[in-house]
Amino acid sequence: MRDWIYRPDLEADWISLIFLLNLFIVLILYKLDSNRLKSLIKIFKLRIYLGKYSKEKELNYFSYFNTLSFFIIIFALSLTYFSFLSNYLIPLNNYFEYYYFTFGIFIVFFLRYFLIQFISNQLGFQKSIKFVFYKNFSLATQISITIIGLVFLWNYSILPLIIIESILVLVFLYWIINQFDIFFSFLKSRPEDLIYIILYLCAFKLAPWIWIYILFVETKF
Repeated sequence: MRDWIYRPDLEADWISLIFLLNLFIVLILYKLDSNRLKSLIKIFKLRIYLGKYSKEKELNYFSYFNTLSFFIIIFALSLTYFSFLSNYLIPLNNYFEYYYFTFGIFIVFFLRYFLIQFISNQLGFQKSIKFVFYKNFSLATQISITIIGLVFLWNYSILPLIIIESILVLVFLYWIINQFDIFFSFLKSRPEDLIYIILYLCAFKLAPWIWIYILFVETKF
């Protein structure tokens, strides 16, 4: 029992319930499709997962599996943000602040999805970016499951923070490398759709993060 402690920066028990909720979501994903989940969490084998699970039914973001995956992504972002601020900048022991930020991320990403659908339908390039969007979504889910585990260790383990933070940096680099691979592969196969890639990157990838920073991060300083 001495190997696991609760860091003094996070004194409220409600945060442990968030981790428990995420564990519960992962268990549901396993129950829904254990083979799919096991294939998804295999680092460096995302292409195999995409080759097996990129049919029309898997591309339905309102399926149970994809909807729960979306919540995993949201929780991974909010837990990372909360833990970083609590450990290095501003102690956040108020659960209301955490829920406010989590809800904010949910709204931004939810609206982004429908904005992508609307604009891509209007401009006629939905089919061009559909698989690219799914690749990004699958990558984000894979990394989010890993990050939640690392953030749990970050807050509860007596392991040196430098070790956990180094792994988090490596995971972030893994995400960046895969982002470049996804978009350059798409550009190579469909160079005529360059304008759509630029629009996707600027309007759908960068803009939401800017809004999240302005609305929920910048106000803290």
